[in-house]
Amino acid sequence: MRQLLDATARVAPKEITVLVRGETGTGKELIGSLLHAQSRRADGPLVRFNCSAIPAELAEAELFGHARGAFTGATQAHRGFFAEANGGTLVLDEVGELPLGVQVKLLRALQEGEIQPVGSGHVETVDVRIVACTNRDLEAEVRAGRFREDLYYRLAVVELVVPPLRERREDIPALAHEFALRYAERFGTEPARLSPALVERLAAADWPGNVRQLENAIARIIALGGGGEIGPDAFGGAARPEPVSPRAEEAAPDTAGSLREQLEGLERSVIARTMTAVRGNQSEAARRLGISRNTLTERLRRYEIAADFGAGASG
Repeated sequence: MRQLLDATARVAPKEITVLVRGETGTGKELIGSLLHAQSRRADGPLVRFNCSAIPAELAEAELFGHARGAFTGATQAHRGFFAEANGGTLVLDEVGELPLGVQVKLLRALQEGEIQPVGSGHVETVDVRIVACTNRDLEAEVRAGRFREDLYYRLAVVELVVPPLRERREDIPALAHEFALRYAERFGTEPARLSPALVERLAAADWPGNVRQLENAIARIIALGGGGEIGPDAFGGAARPEPVSPRAEEAAPDTAGSLREQLEGLERSVIARTMTAVRGNQSEAARRLGISRNTLTERLRRYEIAADFGAGASG
């Protein structure tokens, strides 16, 4: 990992387009943030766009903006992510998911520094550095006709490969301790220490979900640990969420569930624990969890746990 960070430091100030490739959860967006922070654009905006989170028919309008009346529902003009990132860095997460039609417009933006909002008759000039992230083999996507060859070469001026966590186990102890500090502060719990035996067990695990999975496991360990030194048995319990209510328990997955199901169980447990700690104050819970109030409300409704903490305790 040190070699990757050194390469990032060398590339960051050069204002060139970078393609960051690696498995899901390896920390590709973190590399994008580091490239921005160490560049001459550090004082400018850092904007992230998840190409896989937007329906294909809306991706162009989200990236490049749209004029009022450009399509049904466009009641006012909208600045796109490129305009928001002007003077700074735009991180395109999962760039391999962009439809071919949008890829053409992205290539123009990269080559000419120009964008044209949907439904607009004028072209805007932008100054944006692109960091593209993907978990796909874009060369294979090019051969399959799903990704433009010219765009691939324009993105991959420099290509950084983030290795999976199982190939850099030496990073796990430092990551685990950092996450423990972060989540103890976020949850408002007593300071916790991960015992050497626990750290050894963490370092021996394969972590198919990479850094993201490790972070979620540490969040659960801290939420349920209660402070002090936490022993190795806590890692075994991290795979199964603690019951928080009869309804939540009915929906809680067991260790045979998919990674998504287990992570949702973790999220349910952490939110319930935090709501208990703040006595149902949703504003304070959202602050500690590092999410918006609207996101917290949606999670409480999804997991059917709001009533257990007094739905009226809105803070």
